[in-house]
Amino acid sequence: MSNGITVLVTGASGLLGTNAVLELLTHGYQVVGLVRSKSRFKGGEHKNLRLIKGDLLNEKTMERVIKGCDYVVHAASLTNPEILNYGEFQDVNIQGTKTIVQFAIIHKIKRIIYISTANVFGYGTLDDLGNELKAIKKPFSKSLYSKSKLEAQEFVLSKANDIEVVVLNPSFIIGAYDTKPTSGKLVLLGLNKRFVFHPPGGKSFICAQDVAKGIVKAITNGKNGEAYILSNENLSFKNFFKLLNEKQLTKAVLVEIPKVGLLFMGFIGDLLRRLQFKIPFSSNNMKILCASSFYSNVKAKKELGLTFSPIEKGLKEAVVWFITNENMKRKMS
Repeated sequence: MSNGITVLVTGASGLLGTNAVLELLTHGYQVVGLVRSKSRFKGGEHKNLRLIKGDLLNEKTMERVIKGCDYVVHAASLTNPEILNYGEFQDVNIQGTKTIVQFAIIHKIKRIIYISTANVFGYGTLDDLGNELKAIKKPFSKSLYSKSKLEAQEFVLSKANDIEVVVLNPSFIIGAYDTKPTSGKLVLLGLNKRFVFHPPGGKSFICAQDVAKGIVKAITNGKNGEAYILSNENLSFKNFFKLLNEKQLTKAVLVEIPKVGLLFMGFIGDLLRRLQFKIPFSSNNMKILCASSFYSNVKAKKELGLTFSPIEKGLKEAVVWFITNENMKRKMS
């Protein structure tokens, strides 16, 4: 049954977007999903779901899809680490966000839920976790993607006097419906492999469904003009792949790649990127893999009323998704 409230979700065919759409539908919302291609949405059909093909950079399309909605969940963003030019990130992640905010204000949207990233805040250690009060630091401050998300986030928060805005900052998301794949590449790296070569760092992991639940919570909870880190389990990559081993029949041998080896790969990548080769390897990206970027979820628990599932749940869902989805099978082979 519909509650009569309509929510626009941008990036609706992605890992987080699909999970958000399904969670919103479960709670009775009518959902308008903005996608680049309707065929890429794998969440199925629903009487309260309308998919619209469109582009963030097309202002006419954006005004048309925003008009008539009550809330906007802006989850779409450009994340590709192979991109060489910051301008590409600016166009999508910053200008696209500004367009959405502009039309949301004009058409009196009740609240914007902007999906940023935890990495715009300073990460910490297990003894001193990163939080919403810590400023971004290297290597993420040198990341083109993180820089663009921080700039867009600051713009969104600057409009809190004109429209209600809540920013959600997920850490590393694991779950089903990762059609591209994005963060699921880490799962594919260790899925049904004899040997897994992993970096020495670690991340703060969270289940995709928990982020989706956080989005639903943020519609009614959370303070205008505030940002909330959504994270859960802080794990080294080694421990992450140990958990993945438990979810599959093939037990991989885990081999840590020395930091010096990754930095050398990054150095070679820098040279190739200067020659305009679009590759994900760079010195900064390798430094990110060597960092243990751990975060706290205390604020989200307290102010959003959010609870979190064990990351094993998200891992199991991701593994089942990749194994059963035919397109993903081809990408694994």
